Amino acid sequence: MLSLLFLVWFISGIVLIFQGFPHASRKERFNHLSTFSLKQLVDVKAPLNSWKGRVEFSFDQDQPVYRVYSSKKAQQVFNAKTLAPITSFSEEHARKLAANFNGNNVKEVEKIKELDQWMPWSYYRPLLPIYKCRMSDEAHTVLYISEKTGEIVQQTNRKKRWMARLGAIPHWIYFKQLRLQKGLWINVVLWLSGIGAIMCFTGLFVGIFRLKKGKGITAYKRWDYKWHHITGYLFGVFVFTFVLSGFFSLADVPNWMVMAKENKVDVRWNQPLNMAMHKESTPASIVSELEKKEGIRKIKWKTIHEEPYYFVYYDNYQIPEVYALRGGSIIKQQSQSISKIESLARSYYGKTPVSVKLQEGYDNYYSGSAMYYLPEKVYKLEVSDSEGTWLYVNPVSGEQVKRYTKATRLRRWLYQGLHKFNFQFLKSEAEWFRILLLLILSVGGIAVSVTGVWLTKFWLKRTVKKIVR
Repeated sequence: MLSLLFLVWFISGIVLIFQGFPHASRKERFNHLSTFSLKQLVDVKAPLNSWKGRVEFSFDQDQPVYRVYSSKKAQQVFNAKTLAPITSFSEEHARKLAANFNGNNVKEVEKIKELDQWMPWSYYRPLLPIYKCRMSDEAHTVLYISEKTGEIVQQTNRKKRWMARLGAIPHWIYFKQLRLQKGLWINVVLWLSGIGAIMCFTGLFVGIFRLKKGKGITAYKRWDYKWHHITGYLFGVFVFTFVLSGFFSLADVPNWMVMAKENKVDVRWNQPLNMAMHKESTPASIVSELEKKEGIRKIKWKTIHEEPYYFVYYDNYQIPEVYALRGGSIIKQQSQSISKIESLARSYYGKTPVSVKLQEGYDNYYSGSAMYYLPEKVYKLEVSDSEGTWLYVNPVSGEQVKRYTKATRLRRWLYQGLHKFNFQFLKSEAEWFRILLLLILSVGGIAVSVTGVWLTKFWLKRTVKKIVR
C-alpha cells in the first residue's frame, strides 16, 4: 500500500520543484511600507525599557507604530506617539491595505476565527481573527490581514493554490487538521517515511537476492513482476535515499551517529534585546545621526555583545545599514576585525580552542535561499568542543547568522543532500542540471511506484478471494 503513497510523493515532488506552498512575499510587503524622514518623527516617543523580544519601528498607512514581537508571529502593536497599545484594526483598514497592496478593488471580505488550509501553522493562531480579502484581479488573489496586527500575513492566488494542491499539500502532508497538530503531524511523517525506508531497503535486498546468474537481469517471467524488478534495479537506491532523507527532514541525528559526547559547551553567541541599554533612543535621535536621513522604511533595536545597535532599512529588505550607540553617539558600524571576533570567542568559550577565518562565499553548509537571506561574507568560527560547533558570524553586526554541529552537518547531507541534491557547486554553477537530475530520478521513482501499485492491486484481489472462500 505504501507504493501508492510513494507514487503521490514523486508526482507531487515534481510539482514542488517549480512551485512551493504559497507565502506572502517578504519583499513585496516590505516595499509596501511607507518611507519616512526626520521631519515626520517629531512627536514619536522612545520605546519602553520593559519591551522584550524584537522591537521594530515603521509607518502603517501614515501612522507611526512600534511592533514588539514575543515569538515568531505573535506581536503587540503600539501607537508610536502615545505608546498606547493598538489591540485591533478595522475592516476598513484591511480593505484599504489590500487595495493599495494589490492595486485592485476588494471584492469580498470574510472575517475568519480559525486558520484555513492556506495557513496550516499553529504559530499563526496569535494573529486571529483574520480578514480574508478576495480581490477583483484576474489572478483571483486572496490576502489575509490580521485584525490584531493590521499586517498582511498570507497571500495566495488561484494558480498557486492549485499548484499547492498538486504539490506541497500531498508531498508534505499539509492537510490543515493534521498540520495544525504539529506533534501528531511530525509523528505521522516520521512513521510513514520510516516504514517506507525499511520497505525500500528490504525490497532492494530481495531484488538482489532474486538475481540469478545466466538468466538475464531478472528471473521473473510476468511483465509486472519483471518491470518492478528492473525499475527497482535502476531507481530503487534513489527511492530508498529519497524516503530516508524525508525522514531526516524532521528527525534529529542521534549523538551516537556522530560520536558526540554529552558534555557540550553551551554558549549563546546572540543576546536578547535589552532596551535599558538604548538609553531611551527615539527614532528622531537615531535618524538625526544617520548618513542618509530620507527614504527609511524600518528601524530595528538590537543588543549585540552588550552594546546597543540599530538596524536601518531603506530599499533592501534583507540588508540593513548597521549603527551602534557608543559614548552617547550613534556611529555607523563598519566590518569588525578578525581580532575583535577572536577576542569575543575567547570571552565566550574560555579555554576551548576556537579558530576564526574570513569566508567570502557560500559553501555546502552555509548558503542562502529565496526565503532566508544569509550574507555571503562571514566569519567562520570552528570550535574544538565535543559537538564540533561551527558558527557563522556577520562581520558587520557581529551576530551569529548560522550554527552547525556534527549532528546538524550530517543531517544537512541526509536531508538537503539526498533529498534535493542541494550541493553548492550545482546551485551556483549548474542549477539546471540539478533540476534535470531531480526530474529524471523522480520519473524513475514514479515507474517503480506504478509497478508496485499494480502488483498491490493483484495481491489485494487474491487476498480478498481467499477470505471469501
